[in-house]
Amino acid sequence: MPAPTASPLAGTSFSWGDRPFLRAEVPLGDNRGKVFTVAQPLAERYLVVNFFASGGMGLLLDGLDLRTQSRVLIKTNLFYDVIPYARVRDQEGFTNQLRLPRKTLEMERRILVLLRNAGCNAVPHPNDFVYDANPQLEGPYVTEDRKEWTYADREMLDAEPYLVMEAVAGESLAQVLAQAPGQRLSEVRSLRIMCQVADVLHVLHQPKPMKAGMTWQLIYQDLKPANLLISSLDRVTVIDLGGCQLLNLDTGQKLLPGAATAGYCPPECEQSYSLLTPAADVYTVGANLYQLLTGKSPLDFVPATFGAARPRPANFDFALLTCRPNLKALVQRCLDPEPSKRYPEAHALREAMCAILRAM
Repeated sequence: MPAPTASPLAGTSFSWGDRPFLRAEVPLGDNRGKVFTVAQPLAERYLVVNFFASGGMGLLLDGLDLRTQSRVLIKTNLFYDVIPYARVRDQEGFTNQLRLPRKTLEMERRILVLLRNAGCNAVPHPNDFVYDANPQLEGPYVTEDRKEWTYADREMLDAEPYLVMEAVAGESLAQVLAQAPGQRLSEVRSLRIMCQVADVLHVLHQPKPMKAGMTWQLIYQDLKPANLLISSLDRVTVIDLGGCQLLNLDTGQKLLPGAATAGYCPPECEQSYSLLTPAADVYTVGANLYQLLTGKSPLDFVPATFGAARPRPANFDFALLTCRPNLKALVQRCLDPEPSKRYPEAHALREAMCAILRAM
């Protein structure tokens, strides 16, 4: 999810199934111009007021809880990769393409609940999880023989999930960097921010017994400035946990592959079958620290032929790191291609960063 920027939501009202809906376009960012529909109010409770952010296949909306009159953030799926199935009238294939993104959003809610219950307040509070209709999925779609086809599974059309979270104040770290001189931050501020991030990662990485034979471990893996909100006094909130890798430690089975962004991700993300360890998130902290200290995005060091869509590591130029030697050494250790040579987990990394911070 890229930098959140609240923006008025202009759209067209229409009725579907005797209910009011809004059809609108994403006004900015990578998904600019993509159309979405949402009930007004959503689940008879949440009124969509503004666009907030969109990235990847996700959509974040600014809403109002009509019951409490409080502001909320509403996350849902912006689109699905269903066109190939619609072209050949494959309703079963179409339905299957809806399942994983919807399951991922539901899993994000469970992750937020686990983190909040573990005392982690640096993630949004999951207020609610609701379902409502998505008439846009119905079509019609143009088929290979240039005729029209509609998706007729009403149960799936009525089951679009929405994660409702507490409203989070502040700007994304990407926005903060864009406004900073040289698009970089001081060493002290960079460490202060990333120490808070390491605290969240430490809680995230802890094994979580779910039932007999099922122990979860989560790896965030998609840490980047767009996924960090910065409020007053540089308080950090980590958002967009839908990209986590979920592993069952008891069986070694990857339950959810998650998502990663080129430049910020470690080399092991290139292999989709790799089971990531906490050292993968140590690498992403190093990639973010590199950007905060140099003003250079890790994506600038990824060959242009790959682009941001494929999880490729960057070839960092460490000569650009002009910070104090012990901080440069920390960043280089985080970014070592070999996971075993990095800090083993987030707590050890946090201790190392705090030690540098205390000595400043």
